[in-house]
Amino acid sequence: MRELDNIVPLNNLGLTDYHCHCDYSIDAVGTIDEYCEAALKRGLAELCFTTHWDTGPLSGDRIRIDGHEKPAVPDNLAPYVDDVLRAREKYYQRGLWVVLGLEYGWYPNCQESVIALKDRYHFDFVLCGVHELDGRCFSCEGCFPNCFPHYSVEQIVDKYVGEIVAAAETGLFNCIAHLDYLRKYGQGFYGPRLNELLLDRLISVAFPVLRSTGTALEVNTSAIRRKFDDYFPRAAIVNAARKAGIEVRYLGSDAHAPDQVGYDFDAAVALVSPWFEAWCED
Repeated sequence: MRELDNIVPLNNLGLTDYHCHCDYSIDAVGTIDEYCEAALKRGLAELCFTTHWDTGPLSGDRIRIDGHEKPAVPDNLAPYVDDVLRAREKYYQRGLWVVLGLEYGWYPNCQESVIALKDRYHFDFVLCGVHELDGRCFSCEGCFPNCFPHYSVEQIVDKYVGEIVAAAETGLFNCIAHLDYLRKYGQGFYGPRLNELLLDRLISVAFPVLRSTGTALEVNTSAIRRKFDDYFPRAAIVNAARKAGIEVRYLGSDAHAPDQVGYDFDAAVALVSPWFEAWCED
């Protein structure tokens, strides 16, 4: 792909990207090999593929295999898993460790589905993304107008944080993705009150559960690509989480194209610096 020619190395070589979507996700472009080549150009040490898996009762999501969209059923994950493991063997020899992951779209009472997938495919990393509330997607441009009008700002924050707590309480996920993702479109819809309430409710309600279950957080740099001036979650939430003893452990580009791998990591690494420094000392 032409965008691979535009990729420049990071100043902080040896970082890891634990959130990227190749073309098995129907909203992404680029093959696994193209993402791996991009990671090598950036100077990354590890790349974790986390294809979307949104299978809630009202989601009806699909997965792309060999250019064709197919139902998101467990059997159809096999080609993705095989492709990632093939890439691990290929790129390990070139200095890149490829990690088998999944971004599981949370919905209530999905625990049995998560357990079955983990037992079958033995993922190295399972990321939990909260993308919908009461079966209504809030994370897509065409969907959020059908979600937000059903809730006041207080109601939607309480419901969103409640789903994060429910997901963490299962103990099934390594990490919660883009912790304040509700503001992707909610900030424009509800105004600054949304961010104030999110910070308050996350600290008082979600953080004790994240800490007790050992569920980590990521710094997701995709917010910069969406013209925010900070990340998902914003710095105030990251700092509060670290103060509360929660691991802000992973950098994630949320790449949906190869040239987005490792995006803005030179700046974002400062927010995970305690773990980055410890990793460098090993």
